[in-house]
Amino acid sequence: MMRPVAAELTEIDNRTSVGHSLWLTPRSGWEEQPEPGQFVMVSLPHPPTGFGQEVCDAVPMSVAGWEPGRLRLTVKNLGPTSAALLACKPSDMLAVTGPLGRGFSLKATQPLLMGGGVGAPPLLFLAQRLAAQGMEPVTLLGGATDDEIFHCDEFPGTVEIATDDGSAGHHGYVTDLLDNHNPDVLYSCGPEPMLVKGLEWALANDVRAELCLERYMACGVGLCGVCTIDSKLVCQDGPVLGSEQLEHSMEFGKVVREAGGIVRHTA
Repeated sequence: MMRPVAAELTEIDNRTSVGHSLWLTPRSGWEEQPEPGQFVMVSLPHPPTGFGQEVCDAVPMSVAGWEPGRLRLTVKNLGPTSAALLACKPSDMLAVTGPLGRGFSLKATQPLLMGGGVGAPPLLFLAQRLAAQGMEPVTLLGGATDDEIFHCDEFPGTVEIATDDGSAGHHGYVTDLLDNHNPDVLYSCGPEPMLVKGLEWALANDVRAELCLERYMACGVGLCGVCTIDSKLVCQDGPVLGSEQLEHSMEFGKVVREAGGIVRHTA
């Protein structure tokens, strides 16, 4: 089993009003290069000033980028732990476990990427890998406002924007942009209602979809079972699942499990 590795925060970039990116340099023990769509468990052994022990538990975060010896994570302020991560400064020490889970396949010839909010960071890593293989990805990015569009200037290829309030790009949902495209694979990460619509579109248009799911995770290594969807563990069988795995799901878009395994129906 993988163990946490100390990692120094060496750089902060991509600042927005709702979050930014952290570049971490893991110490010894981190040898495997992550694949796009994989994640890490991140914890704060020593919380920043003003935060208590309640922010020390590890949380899952998608990999937003990788350079030899450096790992990039993009954090949005969604609660106490993410706020504590955003309060960290260069030279602070964090702990990371990973890379974990199954990522995207990279088997497209005409890739279409669709991200909502903080679902954009793992797609940036994917787009960069696809571009390195000679492809020109098309990326659709959505958010409630233009402040919630992450990394839009960093994506290779073509980028289209949609915002709920019309502050940037198309006034409406990012899924509204799907009908303008004819990919062979749809890669997507973001809020589950968006993923559900993306899957419906892909099935209706005979396009394979690979969707990066978000579930509450207490361990990230398959022990707690809280991240279950149907009979699959998102931390082990995912977080990226294919359309053939989700097409007949009884829980996708309908059920989530929260802390302690509490079941909440979303539809």
